[in-house]
Amino acid sequence: MELIITARNFALSDALQQYARKKMSKLKRFAHDIIDSNLVLEKDKSVSIIELTLSVRHSFITSKVKNPDIYQGINDAFKKIERQLNKYEAKFRERKRLARKTRRV
Repeated sequence: MELIITARNFALSDALQQYARKKMSKLKRFAHDIIDSNLVLEKDKSVSIIELTLSVRHSFITSKVKNPDIYQGINDAFKKIERQLNKYEAKFRERKRLARKTRRV
C-alpha cells in the first residue's frame, strides 16, 4: 500500500508530505483491502482542495474536501475515507455472514 502525493499550484513541503503519510498509516487496519492510494492537493486562491482516491479490491473509494486550511482538509478527507472503508468492510462481512447462514440450512 503506497501513497502517491501530487501537489498542484504549490510546492509540496516535507512536513505536509510526512503529515499525509502519518494519516495514511492509520488506515493500516484496512491494508488487506487497499491496493493503491492517490492524494491530490490543490491550492486555489483561498481554498485548498484535497482529493483522496483509494483502489480497493472491487472498486474505488474517493473523498474530495474543500477547506481553507490544508491540514484540516487532509484530516477531513481521511475521516471521510475511514467511514467509507468501515462501510465497505461491513458490507463484505455481512455477505459472508449471510452466505454461512444459508449454507448451513
